[in-house]
Amino acid sequence: MKKVLVLISIIASLTIIGCSSLQLQPADFAWAAEEIVEVGAKGMVDAKRYSVAFNVTALLAKEFATDSAAAKDTKEIRLIRDKAGFYYLTGKKFKNVYVLAQGDGALSVSNTLVISVEKTMDDPKFDQKDTYVELWNGKDKFQLTKGGAQPVGGKK
Repeated sequence: MKKVLVLISIIASLTIIGCSSLQLQPADFAWAAEEIVEVGAKGMVDAKRYSVAFNVTALLAKEFATDSAAAKDTKEIRLIRDKAGFYYLTGKKFKNVYVLAQGDGALSVSNTLVISVEKTMDDPKFDQKDTYVELWNGKDKFQLTKGGAQPVGGKK
């Protein structure tokens, strides 16, 4: 009887261990620098340095909803990834930064960070920081997280 209980305990332990989810923590997905990526004729971008490619046509249509010419004229985007694995995407003439989450063979817009309601960005640049992504647009500076954008001002 004792042998049967020991055997059942071992089998139960192995079953529980086999069914549990294994997480490797901590993990840091941050890119050290932004990637400036050309937008192809069919809307594809390919950040070769970090091995990620996707189509931005729908995102450009959303950003430039009232100006389809601006969407077609977009030649490059800026892309960076934070520690948690979220992508931040913007470009010249954008008013927003898009936070993208990785899904099953796709990227989805997790959040839209409004940088300006009226004025477009002239020359946005991302910079990776420890707990946030920094966005520079001329003299204007913002701290970005997946949840929002905080203006911090200052000169570069």
